[in-house]
Amino acid sequence: MAENLDELYTKMADCTSCKMRKGCSQVVLGAGQRIKPALLIVGEAPGQQEDEAGEPFIGAAGQALRAVLRSTGILTRQNTLITNVLKCRPPKNKFPKDDCAEICMTKWFWEELRLAQPKRMLLLGSVPLEYVAGLEGITACRGQWYNIRGVRALATFHPSFILRKDNEGIMSFRDLWVKDIKEIAAEIAAEIKNDEGKSPKPEQGNTEEVAELN
Repeated sequence: MAENLDELYTKMADCTSCKMRKGCSQVVLGAGQRIKPALLIVGEAPGQQEDEAGEPFIGAAGQALRAVLRSTGILTRQNTLITNVLKCRPPKNKFPKDDCAEICMTKWFWEELRLAQPKRMLLLGSVPLEYVAGLEGITACRGQWYNIRGVRALATFHPSFILRKDNEGIMSFRDLWVKDIKEIAAEIAAEIKNDEGKSPKPEQGNTEEVAELN
């Protein structure tokens, strides 16, 4: 059993447990803060660009997601970890109906969650909603909070869905999506502020001593 995410990802990179590995370039590992991220973001599966680069969410959907994360002023690469339910790109970007996803979840995702120790999760779309939360119906579940093995998790739309709706001229879904991300960012911001308020201030004598040493 791995003791940290670095060890887990080293093992994950060599995974050949299902047929997905034969049809992709590489296993796409999580990207971002590997030690107690403020937020674990969970998507569906790597696409072609992610498969080539070995990093999740770098295509159009990823750029849309990262733009909203940046707009919060709170969520950055330094305090978030982005991963997928499926670690390898499926053929023609079609999510498999066999046991590949279950293998990924059992062998990798739950260990990823245990080792990362995030305080919150953001579930992007119906796939992580089903495999992580055990629920169906992202439209009904969107905006709802769930407890997943002790971690607060918020369900929302996948950015690919948002881009499709944008192209159709339907912006109401984007508004809800952005609202969800800002809600989880606001929680994290409040927690950061609260933690800063609890940090003990150095004693005056210690402060003067440091100043003299410098």
